[in-house]
Amino acid sequence: MTTITLAHEGTEFNQITANGENAVYYNAEFNNLIIVRTDAIDDETLNKNDDTIEDVFGYLVGERFDDFCASAEYFRNSTILVHKPWHTTTDFVANYDLNPKTLLSSNRSVKGFIRAFNKACPELVPFKLIEIMGGKAYRYGEIPEDVFEAYDEGNQ
Repeated sequence: MTTITLAHEGTEFNQITANGENAVYYNAEFNNLIIVRTDAIDDETLNKNDDTIEDVFGYLVGERFDDFCASAEYFRNSTILVHKPWHTTTDFVANYDLNPKTLLSSNRSVKGFIRAFNKACPELVPFKLIEIMGGKAYRYGEIPEDVFEAYDEGNQ
């Protein structure tokens, strides 16, 4: 997939790098980055995963897909890691503090993007859907109003 078009607003993200079952997509208008990752190997059985990038988005279903589109299409200057774990639905972490321009590099690999994303996360919490704003991680949809308002004021 060289381009991803999201359903809510028809926002297009263009692939900037890929390696098989992992890829990175960017939308310059919103300055939003989507990092797509699958688990290549099952840690328990050491079997190779056959999930594709299409599978990653195919397992973003229902409200989970709506939430992902809202993060990717209604926020600016954000980076989203979309992860398809072995044999389960897709999860994502939306980091609104991590400006993609700090990650963009013509020679950065997908693994380099993933490492930089993980390093920039203040904490990893055991939720399947996470939002990071104001230096703190929240369960998706539970960002306190004062944190959201401060973010909104800074991005106008």
